[in-house]
Amino acid sequence: MNGTDFIAHSPETKPFWDAAARGRFVLPRCRQCDRTHWYPRGICPHCLSKALDWQESPGEGEIHSFSVNRMGDQPYVLAYVALTKGPIMLTNIVDADPDTLSIGAKVKVVFKPSPEQAPVPLFVLR
Repeated sequence: MNGTDFIAHSPETKPFWDAAARGRFVLPRCRQCDRTHWYPRGICPHCLSKALDWQESPGEGEIHSFSVNRMGDQPYVLAYVALTKGPIMLTNIVDADPDTLSIGAKVKVVFKPSPEQAPVPLFVLR
């Protein structure tokens, strides 16, 4: 079994990964408490309900906090992104000069291939 098989067979996260494979960004939204959450899972972390729907997200937001790791050949940016319509999520900022980033910078989601898995959501500057 490869990574794609594992993701495709996880009923709790399958809608997210199926959408990601088509370049769509969806978030789980609880029908009980009406809150959206990140990361994809089969239970609402706010009220513990299993009544979830998958809501299309524009995938836009701003950098809430970030850190630049300069170990290795290329620096990479780990960031919390506050989605305009949704929660704060931990992610990476890609295709940007780390020295030009700032808290509050506007970002949007992009999907990048991942070895043996569905594309993963990352963020670029808008």
